Amino acid sequence: MNFKIGDKVRFLNEKGEGEVSKIINKTTVGITIEEGFEIPFLVSDLILIDTGIQEETKATLNKKSISLSTSIPSEIKIKSTTDNPEEDGIYIAFSPEKVKDIAHSDFNVWLINHTTYKILFSYSILQNGNYTTIESGELAPLGSMLIETIDRKVLDEYSVFKIDAIYFNEEEHEYQLPISEVIKLKPIKLYKDNAFVENSFISEKALIINVSRLYDFEAENEPAPKADLSKILFQKQNYSGAPKKSKPHSNNNPANELEIDLHIEELLDNYSGMSNAEIIQIQLKHFQKFLDKAINGHYRKLVVIHGVGNGRLKQEVRTILSSYNNLRFYDGSYSKYGFGATEVIIS
Repeated sequence: MNFKIGDKVRFLNEKGEGEVSKIINKTTVGITIEEGFEIPFLVSDLILIDTGIQEETKATLNKKSISLSTSIPSEIKIKSTTDNPEEDGIYIAFSPEKVKDIAHSDFNVWLINHTTYKILFSYSILQNGNYTTIESGELAPLGSMLIETIDRKVLDEYSVFKIDAIYFNEEEHEYQLPISEVIKLKPIKLYKDNAFVENSFISEKALIINVSRLYDFEAENEPAPKADLSKILFQKQNYSGAPKKSKPHSNNNPANELEIDLHIEELLDNYSGMSNAEIIQIQLKHFQKFLDKAINGHYRKLVVIHGVGNGRLKQEVRTILSSYNNLRFYDGSYSKYGFGATEVIIS
């Protein structure tokens, strides 16, 4: 769709409206939002207001939006502003350099280590389909570090970034899983009046985003809550009984491989309001479907991308795999998947 200056538009993936104030190129326009700030938007993320647009046209816009974002890896997860900024974990924060003139302000990016562990970290930006490391190093317990300052004019180019971190301590400590999280930040969030809040991490008002919380091993060993009953019944129905045997495949093609991504945003368009138990049930059902497909289709290998998270999905996936006699599984390639995948060899 071609927009012209003055057109009223509604955001496809955000609440709110605005007016086209600049034509940047064929795919991007500048939108002035209600607060008076101009922000670049992809044309495919906008809907023209008062044109009688039909649902079919909206669906077409959605398809275009998907095609334009194919260069972004499937592991991207959108993190939200934390509801409990005091919880132990790693956070990233954005603060305006000009608090009183946000419309023309650049933004500082902070990494926050709100734990009693030291961390080794790297901070990378997605550019042209690949990650470029901007900063890496060590961050002390309960410490914060200014990573970079982003020019507001190119803010949309810095909307996808990745944090990798390893917890460590010279003194005796509990084991913590390494993290590798990809976060997508919508630039419009940085132009909201209430985006920046007082916090206990840094002296500046900031938009605080949780990257990862400390893994609670004790909680994992507690009895399953009642909310998990549906998941337990699902597993019993599908996986109980004698160990399963996969069919022998002497004619397997070495190149015959299958890959599945279990991140819930890859499986459902809308999962808001769903409980963790409901989400993991859908993920496991999808996994079982593709595992059966790999076995029956004579695939040599199945790669399961489950992410890192708190480790629960990985644990459930491997419990299912252990019920088969003729499957071997191990951690996926770190260089390709980080710590978030399991490779299954079908014999």
